[in-house]
Amino acid sequence: MKIVSLQSVGLGAAQSILNGYKYNQMKFLVGEIINDGSVTIFDDISSLPKITEINYQQGDFDSYGFEIYTVHTSDGHIRVLPADKYIAEWSE
Repeated sequence: MKIVSLQSVGLGAAQSILNGYKYNQMKFLVGEIINDGSVTIFDDISSLPKITEINYQQGDFDSYGFEIYTVHTSDGHIRVLPADKYIAEWSE
């Protein structure tokens, strides 16, 4: 089993608009361009990084347990997300 997508729980990311804020849920899909709110219409789509894999990790550090998702992108970056703030979709 592997993770094919993550979706944020709750309001998601806030973007400033003319009369306040607009809230967008964050969604990460394997094979799709990473959209963290910084993509504009002027960006060259072919040069933007794509999500290559999403992993779930858990462990202990000084008796405190933690659970995280790691989102790997084609440009070599890894984003670390708290597992209690995202819902994962699993597939074969």
